[in-house]
Amino acid sequence: MNFSKTKRLIYASGLLSIIGLILLSIVLYFLVQSVRETFYQNTFEKDYEYSSLKEDGVVDPVQVFHGVKLNTFLEEDEESGKKSGNILFEVKDEPEAKLKGFHVDSGREGMGAFDEAIQYKVMVEKETGKESFIIALKKTPDSEPAKYKTFSINENGVIKASEFTLGTKDELETQWIKGLSDETHGYYTDLPYQKGGTISLVTLTFLGILSLTGARWLRRRSAAVEAGEAA
Repeated sequence: MNFSKTKRLIYASGLLSIIGLILLSIVLYFLVQSVRETFYQNTFEKDYEYSSLKEDGVVDPVQVFHGVKLNTFLEEDEESGKKSGNILFEVKDEPEAKLKGFHVDSGREGMGAFDEAIQYKVMVEKETGKESFIIALKKTPDSEPAKYKTFSINENGVIKASEFTLGTKDELETQWIKGLSDETHGYYTDLPYQKGGTISLVTLTFLGILSLTGARWLRRRSAAVEAGEAA
């Protein structure tokens, strides 16, 4: 009977040790990724900055950047003339995207009404002073994985389009989609931008240490049982 109890204590100790190591490994992984994310963000802010497009607090849906005209507006039903709710985006008066199913805040002016689906940004490279106009779109509101499309226009009016997901985005694309649908995604990890992220790490650390402490206590307990059996 004592041998059986000793064996159970050893098994429980091993299980707690595994759980503790897994929890602390998760914490270590996200700590390392968070440090990488901080360096990445600092590097971006060192090399680039965003220039405001707001006039009187409003970003106009119609913009012209080095000869390239951009426009975002709600589609109208041809028969009734009423707004359909679909968001249309045009480049040089040619349709480039139709975004469906997004909430449009009619109480906000300009591009603020479309923030959930599409945003305009002007990015400036600090060293050269060169500007790029960025259009970031979330293609569908509820797709998994989320799909994005961006357009970047340089000072020569050259347009580059890119489609990607959160798993395939590059370092600059990560910055361009920040704020769409009130979301902030990191390149290495989202943790630094998530509410309660630090508390989650602290909690996991505490549980990991508690598990390892419990495993150590059980090992001592099993040793005491064995010693009693030997006596």
